[in-house]
Amino acid sequence: MRDPDALVVGSFRIFCQNVNRNIALLDSILASSIDDFDIIFIQELPWWLVRNAPSGNSPEGEPVIGTAIHLDWGLIVHKSDLCNEGADNPRVAVYVHKHLKGLRPGYCWDLIDHWDILVFSCYLLLSTWTNNTLPFICSMSE
Repeated sequence: MRDPDALVVGSFRIFCQNVNRNIALLDSILASSIDDFDIIFIQELPWWLVRNAPSGNSPEGEPVIGTAIHLDWGLIVHKSDLCNEGADNPRVAVYVHKHLKGLRPGYCWDLIDHWDILVFSCYLLLSTWTNNTLPFICSMSE
């Protein structure tokens, strides 16, 4: 088991997985990878209605859409309109182990602002997802 106060910069243990919107698989990865990895790249993460938040505009409340979270992992995801259940939600996310919080990891939307790419800072690392329409490649060529 790693020392939670020890921060050794120089090598990161990185895991990458396409979970195909499977919440059980994502929960399992987060729970079982605590001592094995520092950074987890996830593609095709699941999104669902977490709850309806109280609202002065709607008696039913405003929908809160989310994905899996875990106490040992910080979540970095593309900014989006997650209040719309039918919205095109981000397909990539990065989970950063809490022992790296001293590096102040963050989303770098100013470098590349695209649904299928997430650039974050600890160091410069990149996670991407694409399908046969290749939206990222098309947007990069514009």
